[in-house]
Amino acid sequence: MTPVLRSLLALVLCLGCGSPASWAGPRILPGRTPVGVPSESGVPTAPATLLMEVSTGKIFEEDGAHRRLPPASLDKLMTLYLTLRAVRDHRIALDTPVTVSVDAWRIGRTAESSRMFLNAGDVVSVQELLKGLMVASGNDAAEALAEAVGGSAQQFVAMMNAEAAGLGMRDTHYVTPHGLPAPDEYTSAWDVAVISRRVLLDFPEVVRITNERYETYGGIKQANWNNLVFKDARVDGLKTGHTTEAGYCIAATAEQDGMRLVAVVMDAPTVGRRTDLAEGLFAQGFSRYARVPVPWERIVPASFRVYGGTVGDVPLETPGPVAVVVERGTRPSLSVFETITARPFAPLARAQQVGVLTISLDGRPLATASLAAGQAVGRAGFFGRLWGYVRYEFGALLHRHPAHSQGTYTPPG
Repeated sequence: MTPVLRSLLALVLCLGCGSPASWAGPRILPGRTPVGVPSESGVPTAPATLLMEVSTGKIFEEDGAHRRLPPASLDKLMTLYLTLRAVRDHRIALDTPVTVSVDAWRIGRTAESSRMFLNAGDVVSVQELLKGLMVASGNDAAEALAEAVGGSAQQFVAMMNAEAAGLGMRDTHYVTPHGLPAPDEYTSAWDVAVISRRVLLDFPEVVRITNERYETYGGIKQANWNNLVFKDARVDGLKTGHTTEAGYCIAATAEQDGMRLVAVVMDAPTVGRRTDLAEGLFAQGFSRYARVPVPWERIVPASFRVYGGTVGDVPLETPGPVAVVVERGTRPSLSVFETITARPFAPLARAQQVGVLTISLDGRPLATASLAAGQAVGRAGFFGRLWGYVRYEFGALLHRHPAHSQGTYTPPG
């Protein structure tokens, strides 16, 4: 072989050895390093994590919470939320029968697909599909629910993205209702916590489904993919996810002493690492923080004076108990601030909002709650309304209608 031929052969071999690495490299989302692949610094990326208290939305811990990552089955949290809202709005019912389409059946047979083992033509209730969605993580169940609620999977995904935008989930773009790998589909630990909190606040009874240890359909019994419901009595949801691209993910929720937390872990290299991180987040949250009730009725007026009506004083109500989250071992001086926004004249409807309650610490709001009329108030007769108006104007001259009231509260040690 001549020197020229040897040089040409060596060049071809070098080019051939270098090209497959670029062809076979994993698909990378913006800002995303695949599981187990070192970053530019040579160090593998750490999982993205976040710990949130549900009632206040307070973030206790977060690391890489805005990294855009493949969602895997964490997509199903939005599918769950939109389905439950459709039930609440009477667009469907839990006992509504759903006929499984060929598309839903096919999704369940896709590689890497967890499934409920639905067959095309099966007729399944929404209630059964929700259990298959959250316990067995059925991608076929997700597709069937999307078609039932949205009319088609495409229309449902549009609903998912619209809802995400409305909730301020800026790191999220949905492409499917189930989370199987798809181009340009991503979310973040922050946004997963946002939708998890929304689910738990609007539909707290959902943990009766997500806490189930097993799901059976068609004679096939499957264990809950969330191994924490077997390990920790405090844990009663919500959702796990895994694909080769997404790694091991979880949005777990647990309650202790009246405080509910959500722990999100994404992009973990193994299920063991995911479990350890979630358990560590819960341990830190429950050991460092406590949820403290605030007896606001003893600090600011708990009634609302009404003029020209059949009732003079109306009790004020909040949607639920008012509480804040504080560090254990501390006794902060909390400011309780009441603002009346409604005009104090009849008529008033039961549960009509008349004001806002704010609990603050050092000028920083910790919790807010709407103040509503505890009973309806009808209008009085002509002379009753006239007398009420006169009394109100006379009281206004003497500054007897303050719109604001304030006091302080220090939790017991």
